[in-house]
Amino acid sequence: MQTYIKDNILKNILILIAAFFLYPVIVKSLSSIKFEQTNDFLLVISMLLVTVCFANFAFTYEKSKLRTVAGRMLAHSVTGVFILLTALLLESMIVAVKIVYPSFHTLIFLFSVILYVGIILYDFWDLMRAE
Repeated sequence: MQTYIKDNILKNILILIAAFFLYPVIVKSLSSIKFEQTNDFLLVISMLLVTVCFANFAFTYEKSKLRTVAGRMLAHSVTGVFILLTALLLESMIVAVKIVYPSFHTLIFLFSVILYVGIILYDFWDLMRAE
C-alpha cells in the first residue's frame, strides 16, 4: 500500500506542476475571447467539468489490477488525466469568471480550490479502499 500512496502523491504533484505551468497559456488563450462569448464559454466549461467529474468518480481503483505495474500505471494514468482536466477546466473557469464577474472571482477561486482538494482526497480514499 505504501508504494501505491507514494505513486499517487507523485502523480498529484506532477499534475499540480503541469497545471501551474499551463495557467499562463490558459490566461493568454482566454484574453482573446470576446466579452459577449464568455457566458457561452462558461457553459461549455461547466458541461466539460461535469463530464470529467462523472468519469473520475465512475472509475475505481478497486476494479484495477494494482498488484501489477502495468495495471497500477494504467490506473494512475486514467485518474491523472481526469484530475489534470479538472484542474485545467477549473483554471479556465476562474479566469473567465474574473473577466465577466470580477466581484465573484475570489469566491469562485475558493470554491474551485475546495472542489479540487475534494477530488484529490476522493482519489486517495478510493486508492486506500482498493486494498
